[in-house]
Amino acid sequence: MRTERGLDRFVTFLDAVVAIAITLLVLPLVDVLGGTHAGRDLASVFSDEAGRFGTFFLSFALIARLWLAHHRIVEGVGAYDGAFLLTNLAWSLTIVLVPFATQVAGSFPPEPLAVLVYTGTVTLSATCLLVIGLLVWRRPGLRRDADQPPVAPLALLVTTGALVVALLAGTLLPSLNYWALGLLLLTAPIESWLRRSRRSM
Repeated sequence: MRTERGLDRFVTFLDAVVAIAITLLVLPLVDVLGGTHAGRDLASVFSDEAGRFGTFFLSFALIARLWLAHHRIVEGVGAYDGAFLLTNLAWSLTIVLVPFATQVAGSFPPEPLAVLVYTGTVTLSATCLLVIGLLVWRRPGLRRDADQPPVAPLALLVTTGALVVALLAGTLLPSLNYWALGLLLLTAPIESWLRRSRRSM
C-alpha cells in the first residue's frame, strides 16, 4: 500500500540527494586551496583557478533552479505510482552527476566533449523534470487535490527547450561553449510572453 508517509519519505530522500550534490560541488575548491601554493598569494590562486570557481557558482545556481522547479511540482503531489518513482529516481541520478560534470568543466578546456558532458547533464535533468511535470499534469490521481489544476509544465518546457538549444550551440559552435547556457536568462521573459499570449487567445 502506497501511503502519504511513503511519499514524504521519498521526497525527503530526493531533497537529501540534492543537498549532498550541492555540497559536493565545493570539495574541489577545498582541494585547490589545500594544495601547494609556494610563492603564490591568495589573489593569484583565485585568478589561476577562476574557471573552477566559475563552474562552482554556475552549478550551484543550476542545481538550485532545478530543485526549485522540482519543489513546485511535488508541492501539489499527494500520491505516487511506478512511473512517478522511476522518473524521480532518474532525475536524482542526473543531480548526482552534476558535481562530476562540474569537475570536468573546471578541469578541462571548453572543448566540445567537456561542454557536452556538462550541458548534457543539466539538459537531461531538466528533461526528467519536464516528464515529472507532465505526469502530474496528465494524471489527476497523483495530485493532492484532483480538482485543482497543477502548475502547467510551460516553464519546464521552455527551460528544457533552451537547454537543448544551448547544448547544440555549445557543442557545435566551440566559440560559444558554456556561454550558450546564457540562453537560460531568456526563459523568464519567454514564459511571461507565452502566458500573456494564452490569456489573450
